[in-house]
Formats: sequence, structure tokens, C-alpha cells
Amino acid sequence: MVLMVCALDVLAMRRIDPGEDPKLAPDEGLVVLSVDTSAPINTVHIARVGGGTATVLNYMAVGRNPHLYAAKAGEYEWSQMKLTTYNMYSRFKIGKPEFRFTVVPGKIVYPGDLVLRPTSLTYSYIQVHNRTLPIMDWLEAKHPDVYRRLPFEYTGYYPDPFPDYYRAAVAKHPHPGADLNAGREAPKPAALPIPADVMWKPSRIAAIALNPTGDLLAETVREEKGYWALNLIDLRAGVSQVLTTTWKLPDTLVWKDSRTLIAASGGWHGEHTVYEVSSLLKGDKHEVRALPVLGEGRIVDLLPQEPGTILFEGYDTAGKLVVHRVVLVGDKSIRGFVTAKSRDRLNQGASNDRAWFADGNGRLRVAIVARDDTSVLVHGTDGVFHDVLKADDDFTFDPVGLSFDGNTIYGLTDEDRAQRDLVALDPVSRKITRTVFSKPGIDIVSAVFNSRREPVAARYYEDGRVVTEYFDDANRRTGEWIRTAFPGRQVMVIDRSDDNKQLILWVDGTDAPPQIYHLDVASKRASLLEDVAPWLSGKTFASAHVIKAKSSDGLQVEAFLTLPAGNGKRPLVVYPHGGPVGVSDDLNFNRDVQFLASQGYAVLQVNYRGSEGYGKAFREAGYRGWGRQIEDDIDAALREALAEYPLDESRMCTLGASYGGYSALISAIRNPRRFRCAISMSGVSDRALFFSASDNVRSVKAREQVERLLGNPRTDMAEMQATSPLYHASELTLPVMLVHGREDVRVDFEHTRRLVRMLNLENRPPVVMAIPDMGHSLDEPAMADVVWTGVAGFLQQYLGAPSAPAAAKAADAAPVPAPAEQTAK
Repeated sequence: MVLMVCALDVLAMRRIDPGEDPKLAPDEGLVVLSVDTSAPINTVHIARVGGGTATVLNYMAVGRNPHLYAAKAGEYEWSQMKLTTYNMYSRFKIGKPEFRFTVVPGKIVYPGDLVLRPTSLTYSYIQVHNRTLPIMDWLEAKHPDVYRRLPFEYTGYYPDPFPDYYRAAVAKHPHPGADLNAGREAPKPAALPIPADVMWKPSRIAAIALNPTGDLLAETVREEKGYWALNLIDLRAGVSQVLTTTWKLPDTLVWKDSRTLIAASGGWHGEHTVYEVSSLLKGDKHEVRALPVLGEGRIVDLLPQEPGTILFEGYDTAGKLVVHRVVLVGDKSIRGFVTAKSRDRLNQGASNDRAWFADGNGRLRVAIVARDDTSVLVHGTDGVFHDVLKADDDFTFDPVGLSFDGNTIYGLTDEDRAQRDLVALDPVSRKITRTVFSKPGIDIVSAVFNSRREPVAARYYEDGRVVTEYFDDANRRTGEWIRTAFPGRQVMVIDRSDDNKQLILWVDGTDAPPQIYHLDVASKRASLLEDVAPWLSGKTFASAHVIKAKSSDGLQVEAFLTLPAGNGKRPLVVYPHGGPVGVSDDLNFNRDVQFLASQGYAVLQVNYRGSEGYGKAFREAGYRGWGRQIEDDIDAALREALAEYPLDESRMCTLGASYGGYSALISAIRNPRRFRCAISMSGVSDRALFFSASDNVRSVKAREQVERLLGNPRTDMAEMQATSPLYHASELTLPVMLVHGREDVRVDFEHTRRLVRMLNLENRPPVVMAIPDMGHSLDEPAMADVVWTGVAGFLQQYLGAPSAPAAAKAADAAPVPAPAEQTAK
């Protein structure tokens, strides 16, 4: 398709065709305008800041659309776009600070790619992402004379020193290899004790719910060929029956009462079906009547005081949110919100509302509304509401429950506290009225509520294990008995009957895949209901050891060493978690860790400073600790592990995802003789680039928070370059494997693209797995299979068999050209 330009006034930009000499006036510069879209775009408007349209880009095709323009010097912005998608015409106004850029006289500037990813009828991801390297390649190919003659600069919201750095590096390597984007293929592993496709086979159980009387259990079970079965288990009779088989996942199961099950498919606002369950008939089956609820929506409240009625919300044909009462009776279906009139809706008094919450009497008391590009929590009654919290408030409060009378919001906060506590907030005064539960130095992660909507327990992690601490003696005694009954296991109550006499337990451990048990409290009898991953049952997994270590500044950190059985010293994989702040490792069953351990590798996980769970001071100690104090913590835990356990110090690799991928690379640079290889998955290679190519910097408040966590590129660029693997590629001399999704909006693929280029300039091509359509995480089992099989082959090549010397040294690994999809273009 042709990109057309509308010259609307004297400020208009003019397009420069390939090979054309732009003949710039003294007050003119060049700008590369590039749009990366997954849907056709009708128009994109670029405006002069202060007024006046500079140009209009028409008919943008799917993919990247770069073009060069001449423009008068000054400040511009991406202002709006129009597109037709999902058979609807949409207009999006942009015009935020991060969408502005400056044209400089006598220079080529690039403000970043305008990235569009429509995800629904009402939402599109629109953000500027800095993809400087492919733009520089494009300029060199399409406008070589201009590119060689003029300086090139990235002029987005934050600075980027890479263009100058890269041009200088190319000048030092006048005869680089033929393909600077190429990487080596991942080696094929020898036979694996547990193949990756077996380890990452999706869990069998997707949802589970116990009815109020504790005699019926509903569960969603994965079947073959992508189908799901909704099963009903009679716990007293010990029989099971299939209610339905469907390709739409019933991902939410709730019981309105002991004989009325509601199953929802499709997440927040999905399709609902009501199942009316009769008494047990002859043949050990319940008669069940299924009634679909017309219209996609969400259950606001089950209205326990009103038999046969629920509060339901959904969008009407005009796109307005409607909340009303739905009676759960019908002939062939139940009328949902689709027949409700907007004027009769219960949700009055709050505009741009997105979700509602009711008190124990069914009155709407709390809503989430959209305002000024953020979410606001409002509270009130009888149609009169006031603001309580904004998503970008400096006050940290995470709501977890609403009291029965609706006058108290329970939540988690560390505001003016040493750790995250469970507290009660008065929404009228916006003041915390009491601390419900606190444990010094430990962050609370969630709360447990009873049927009266009162908090009865708090959950937290201690020594890597989840602890549910009940506030009453009866439940506390039950919890103690459960821990005794399942020694060495993590146990969590995931559902219970109203009288607390029947419990459904989730049980797992570092060396035990998850299982679901039914516990009869009176008889203290626990019966196995389901293996969540039955294909893993009967296999032997490695247990973990808790390690305490003191870092370079005396801070104590906790780590977990998973040590496979065997004789002699085991090779070690250091596996730092992502984040780095607000995330942590624990002692639940971990497929990544056990996959590595099944091949004989010990695995070290470190909860370095910044990790969740250890209190506010520990968490904030991780701020700006990239490549410095955080890696000191990992070093300290590694030294302790090597001193205490049979580990082969001569055979170690480091591996991680997201921040963990960054840590793997920077650790290899800090200690080049310590490790034999490094693997980065979706990892940061350039700290400054994170500020100009991530969904984490999409608002003023978000940018302020990221600056607190990482530093500010405008003032801390020297430190960021000093601790960015990209700017130390010449020191990254050991074998490197890079895994990255091309659709990653958290850590843009540009991180890997740049590092591959710099390593190729050094004639050290890394192993590259560039995954089309993959985002930041390995959510798809098929993708996990491909990636982790590649990881296994890479580790085998450089660590060798666990009981034998390494099969190859770095210098012995001959570069192997990667297939087309494995390049970093």
C-alpha cells in the first residue's frame, strides 16, 4: 500500500523518497515516522505541538511502515489515529507527553515506532517503542547517502545513547560478518529423563468449587483435543458425572446455593450457565437441568439473602454497563442483562463505571470507574459516590474485601509500616482504622474471609512455605493438624463448606506435583481427589534446601537450592527470578526447576534484595540495585551453597527470565571465569532502553515509579551504561543463549536485537531463539516445549552430562547459521 501525505498548512512535512536528495533548508531536519501495527490503519495524524497538523499518514498496512520526512525544526506529536477493526470504526486520541518528539536542524531524528495492537472492541495497546536498530538498517539500505552524511538521533521521551555507540562500533569493525542478525541454532539435547512437552503439559484441573453444605464438588477438567469437561462429584456417595463437555473453558465456578451451580466461560465478562442439581437418583446420578444466561456478563454478588437471585452486570447494546437483579429461573434460558433497560439499571451515580461490588445486603457500595486515563475506586450508597483511591495514588493500598455492611474496605498496605499488613480502611475518611493482622518483617500476601465477609486468616510466606494463620482457635487447630498430616508439603485450603467441616486442599511441594484432597474435619480423613498433573505422578523429583547468606553489606538473604539425588558433585544452574522488585521464589512445585533437576543439575534460586515477602526495607533495598547490590546478594548465596553442598564449581551456568535474564548476562560479565554459559529469556540488555520500549512507562505516575526503581536515564545514564550488558558485549566472552518473543511489550525484542548485533560484531554469535507471536512469558505449552528443549541442549553442550566432564568448551563451539525465524532482524 502507498503511504499518502496531506499537506494541510505551512507546517506540513514532505516525504523523501529513497535515493532523493532532500536539500534541507537551514531550519529543517529529517524525521523517520514508523508505525508498527497488527491491524490496518486508516489515518495517523502528526501535529505540531501548539497547534497545526504537520502531516497525515494514510492507509497503513499490517507490519512496520517506516518513511522519511523533511520538516521544520520544532516539537511534534503523534496526535490521533483512525482504524477499522473488528468491523468497527474507531478513533484514538493520543497526544500524551511520551508521544512527543523534536525535529532538529541538519539531523535525522527518530521518535520511536508508534505501536498499535488492538485486543478487543474497546481496547487497543498504543505506545511508542524505540526500535532504533532496524530503523538505522532501513536508512542505510533505503537512504544510504543521507544516512552517511547526517547525524542520527533518537528523540523520544528519554535519551538513547545507542545510535552513536553503534556507529562507533561499526567503524571499528569495517568488515563484519555477512549477517549481523544471525544466531546459532540451539543444540539438540540427548534423550531427556522428562521431556519438555511432558513437563509443560497443561494442568488437568482448571477450576474447582465446593457447595455450601460440602457434599457436592464441581470441577473443570481438561479433555483431549482441546475440550473441557465440567464434572460433578458427590463426595458422600463417592460418584462422579459429567455435566457438559465444551470447547469453551468454564474457568469460574460458584455455587449460588447447595443445589445451584453457576459456571462462567470467558473471564471477567463471560458467558454463564446455571445448573440446577436434584437429589441423587437411581444409578448414582443427579438429575441436572442446564439453563444458559443470555448475554455476557459478570456476577456482582450471589445475594445469599435472596434465594434464586443474583446481581449481574454486563454491557448493553449501546455499550453501557448495566447492573440488575437476575432471577435464576427460565424455560430454556435465563434472561441476563440483555433485556434490562439502561434507565432501570441499579448502577446509578457513577460515570464511566467498569465494575461494581455489593455489601452483604446486596446494595451497590463500591465501583471501579475510568477517569483521566486511570482507574478510580469510589464508595457510597443510594447513587451518591465519592473517590477513595486512584490507581496512580502515592498511597499504597490493595483492596481485598468489603465488609458485610459495606462501610469497611479490607486491604493490604505498607504505608508508614515496616511490612505489608492486613488493615481495615474507612472509605469515607480514607483512614486506616485498625490493623487486622501484622507479622514483623513479613509481607502479608492475601486474606481469607468467611461467609459473613469477615477476615478469618492471613496468608504469607515464611522460609519459602505458604502459611495460613487463622485468627480463631478451631481453625488454627485444624491448620496445625493439616501440616502434621502432610509433612514437608505446602498445603492451602482452596474451598470449604459453610460450617468449615469439609475442606478442599491444594497440596504440593518442591518435589511433589500438585494434588487436590478432600478433608473431612470431624473424622480427620483426607482423600485424594485429583492429580493436577497425573502424567508426573510416580516420577522422582528433587527436594530443596533453604540457605541463609549475608551479602556484601551485611544484609541477610534467603535462597533455595534444589539438589538432585546422585553421587559426587553436581553441576549447578544459578536461576535468579524476574522483577526484580516485588517478586520472589518459594518452595512450591516449580516445573522450570524440576525440569533442570531431572537432568542432574542442581538449581539455586535467590530471593535477593527487592524480593517480595521480607518487609518494606528489604523490598526497597532493591531499588536501583541492578547489576550491583542485587548481584552481590546472588554471589553471597552462591558462595554459601558451594561451601555447604556437593556442587561442581567448575561446571556452572546462569539462566533467568526478564530481570533474571539481565542478571544472567551481567553476572557473566562480572565473573567471566565463574560460569561456562549464560541464558537470557526475555531479558533486559540495555537499562536505558527499558524506559523507551516498555508498557511499564505508559503514564506519568508509572514513569515516576520506574525511575524510583531503576534510576533516571536523564541523570543516571553513565551508571545505566556501566551496568548494561549491551555496552559490555566485548566482555561477554562465554557462550550465550538468547530467547525472546517478538511481541514482547514489557521488554521489547529490541533488547535482544541489539545484543545479537554487538556480539556478532565481536564475531561471537549467540544461540538465538526469536519466537514469533510470543509475548513476555512462555504461556503456551508448545512454546515452552520448544524453548526448554533448546535450553536443555545448550546446557548439555556446555555443562555436559552430570557425571562426566563438559562436552564442549566455549572455543570449541563452531557458529551454526540459524534458520530465518531465528534471526534478530
